[in-house]
Amino acid sequence: MRYDKLPPELTELPQWVCVWNGSKIPMQAREKKAASSVMPETWAVFDDARVAVDAGVYDGLGFVFNNNGIIGIDIDAGFDEDGFLSALSIDVMSQCQSYTEKSRSGRGIHVLVKGRLPFRGRNNGSGVEIYQSSRYFIMTGDVLIFPEIIENQKAIDYIIATYFPEVEGDTDCSSRRIYSPTYPKPTDGVIPLRPTYPPIVEGGRNNAMASLAGQLHNLGYSKKDIYRELCFANEQACVPPLPERDLQTIVNSITKYRR
Repeated sequence: MRYDKLPPELTELPQWVCVWNGSKIPMQAREKKAASSVMPETWAVFDDARVAVDAGVYDGLGFVFNNNGIIGIDIDAGFDEDGFLSALSIDVMSQCQSYTEKSRSGRGIHVLVKGRLPFRGRNNGSGVEIYQSSRYFIMTGDVLIFPEIIENQKAIDYIIATYFPEVEGDTDCSSRRIYSPTYPKPTDGVIPLRPTYPPIVEGGRNNAMASLAGQLHNLGYSKKDIYRELCFANEQACVPPLPERDLQTIVNSITKYRR
């Protein structure tokens, strides 16, 4: 554990709990009672939590996300069978370029980045979790790359669209697509072959294009056809259009998953 490597954005916040080895139950730093990821009165300042660990009362520290601008991304399979970073980890890390550490198990990674989510948090069921509140990460300070937490909403939007394509809002129980083209009515008996793509302003382009790619992939479009349609939608709707390399990255990320 390298707690001296933890970013000050975390250690300055009173959002810390403790843990024992072999357990994921958050514990209060000042007494041997369970903490809660939704009850701030059970959290502690960093120095108090670290004192409890240094004294041998607990084995590790946890940071609680509290909807104050810090997003946590947890990847279970951070490394492949040969010990190299997995393609999933590389994709998320390269997009975020923000604080990244090994998890306590040594098999996963945590990425922390500043921004916002349209929901409290999600687990996509395929090894990726993302949270902004009501959860905590057991921190190690075992930095892999990018020692500082940066603001990167573009990366968060990309990750939501790529790994959480069907977003369920906290106040609306119905699933919704992040971006939906509109299909015009037939005119003079002619059915338009392509939908109308609503304008997409800067800040939402990657998110929208990844959502569209996911829809096309689920409908059975080939990788080549998805890329061709994204190029068309990019020119028609994105203001300004995304670089082609961004579209290629989106298509590669979306199509590696089974339909």
